[in-house]
Order: sequence, then structure tokens, then C-alpha cells
Amino acid sequence: MQKGETIDAYISNLLLLYERGIVLFLCMHPSLYAAIFAALYFNNFSLLITALIILKAFDIILKLMLLERIAKSKPLGIFAQMLGSDIPLNFPLKAALTLFYAVIFYINFAAA
Repeated sequence: MQKGETIDAYISNLLLLYERGIVLFLCMHPSLYAAIFAALYFNNFSLLITALIILKAFDIILKLMLLERIAKSKPLGIFAQMLGSDIPLNFPLKAALTLFYAVIFYINFAAA
């Protein structure tokens, strides 16, 4: 469900999840829970893993704020320009984001 070829399609898919319920929306973000679990399991609360958890939390909060504005037809502010243009989400961008989290995990837990 968290897919889309453009930002508009991605936001539309997220909006469908959001409208079904906040619990389902939060369940679709397993990377946050995996980072929290890994930090607790390995008792490793270094700067990198803490930054990763905070970054994922802010990502979810930002998505929720945007989706709430869209659902209630409020002005989107700075998001209006981004959603007005058809920005593609191509494979290199998706791969870079995925690799970012994997590299942070590796650096953090390999050094321990």
C-alpha cells in the first residue's frame, strides 16, 4: 500500500490507509518498530540508532499531519507545491532510502 510511481499516487495510497484507521496506518511502518526492537534487544541506544528512531517517528508524524490536512480539506501550505507537481518516485530514490536505513543499522550494530 505504501507504493506509487509519483508523490501524488503515494499520498493517495497513504490516504486510503489513513481513512481505514490509524492503527492500520501505524502497522504499515514496521521499520520504526524494528529499530526500536533492535535497540532494546541489543541494549544499544547509540546516537545512530536513536537518530534513526527519531527520523522514522518524524516521518510518520509528518505523513499524519499531511493526511489529516488532506482529509479535512485544510490548506496544505508548503505541501501544496509539492503535491501540485507530478514528481516521480523512481527506483534510485527508493533504493537510496532503503539502503540508508540498512547502512545505519549495519554501522550501528557492527561497531558494538
